[in-house]
Amino acid sequence: MKKILSIVLALALVLSFTTAFAADMSKYKVVTSAETTKVILDTDLRYLTDDMYTLLFLAQADKAGYIDLLGVTTAPPGVRVEEEARMGVSMLEKIGRTDIPVYVGVNTPLDGMWFADTEMVAKWNMSYRDSVKAVLDPFSEVDYSSMKLGGDYDPAWAETSLKPQQDKTAWKFMIEQVQKHPGQVLIMSIGGCTNTALAIQNDPTFAKNTAGIYYMGGNNPEDVTLYGSGSFNWGTDAKAVNVCLEADFPKQLVIPNEIAQYTKLTKADMDRMVAGDTPVSKFLKEYVYPTWEKDPERVQSFWDAVTPAVLMMPDIMDKNEVRYMTLCEEIGPFLGLIRQWPEGKQPQSLKPVHVVWSVNNDIFWDFIIDMYTTVF
Repeated sequence: MKKILSIVLALALVLSFTTAFAADMSKYKVVTSAETTKVILDTDLRYLTDDMYTLLFLAQADKAGYIDLLGVTTAPPGVRVEEEARMGVSMLEKIGRTDIPVYVGVNTPLDGMWFADTEMVAKWNMSYRDSVKAVLDPFSEVDYSSMKLGGDYDPAWAETSLKPQQDKTAWKFMIEQVQKHPGQVLIMSIGGCTNTALAIQNDPTFAKNTAGIYYMGGNNPEDVTLYGSGSFNWGTDAKAVNVCLEADFPKQLVIPNEIAQYTKLTKADMDRMVAGDTPVSKFLKEYVYPTWEKDPERVQSFWDAVTPAVLMMPDIMDKNEVRYMTLCEEIGPFLGLIRQWPEGKQPQSLKPVHVVWSVNNDIFWDFIIDMYTTVF
């Protein structure tokens, strides 16, 4: 009898521990499913950045059945796309998701190697993109400076015996998946747009056969009379962005840099993220949390992870509007400048783009944290 009672008590303890981290996900108005929404994450992926948080979020959403994450493609302007792919493989290995393939993208932007013209760069005080060293010198050392966003990066974290996919490049993988799943594949572009632009250029039917494209990029002011700028992501390849903006995607949605005014990651949120018993929570506790323990007052802007949240829960959008936009492609001081128009006043050649300026912050963080900490 005592033995049976002990077993019952042990099971009750296990169940109570599990349910402590099993959030009631039914309270969220998720409109996507793995059957209807297949996602390719095109990302300038690195450790400790918001791209990393986005990958972890999508991996959990895939496990929950909210999406079907077909794969990850690496894009500028982080570090070399080959190094980004290695980091992505190692991240997925650490959270037990080696079933998600990673494909290497393209370093060289469509708008040319203007950055090789040192005289012009000096004349206009133009800033180099973080990944251009790889284009100018494939054997250059990797610059990890852009990864200070989330703490101190240790290159040993990316060591892995596994490799990215070798059979095709990122843009070929995109075309293959869209042809295989017409009307279902959502391109989530949270880096430069070079890979997606190459897919469009190599397959005229590509854009219209997707489910659409969601971007994180551009400093895009809510005041339509003001000019925006290319930002870290879009500034890496203005021509590629225009190729995408002018393509026949069924839907285009932009999360601009301005979203970071509302989405700030604090230690209180990190405490909740690492309290779970999932591989993702354990990953964050080991690689990210020490930085927050050293600096409890730390606040980190959170851009990219808003993109999948808006995809799955459109209701969290507070401020959004349809705009029409284009980027300056001319090599010089105005490269990447954004001109935008409201609906009804746009040039006829431009396509509508839904721009999101703010989301319901409380619901957003609850959703993100519950996704990280729930065992699916």
